[in-house]
Amino acid sequence: MSISGFSHSLSSPSFGSRARAGVSTLAHRIVKSWQDRRAERALASLSYDTLKDIGFPSTTDPRNTPTP
Repeated sequence: MSISGFSHSLSSPSFGSRARAGVSTLAHRIVKSWQDRRAERALASLSYDTLKDIGFPSTTDPRNTPTP
């Protein structure tokens, strides 16, 4: 193998490493989505009074509605 061939093989990632990176990225996205949904379910299970006590914004509060 020549020097130029060796440096070329180091600069371009192999298919295997690209596939592992893609699978890793997909796995991280799946875990993040699962954690977000778990947090949303936990908040949805709390009573209105508990949400109010921890400072969660009310959906009926006019300050939380977008202005047209």
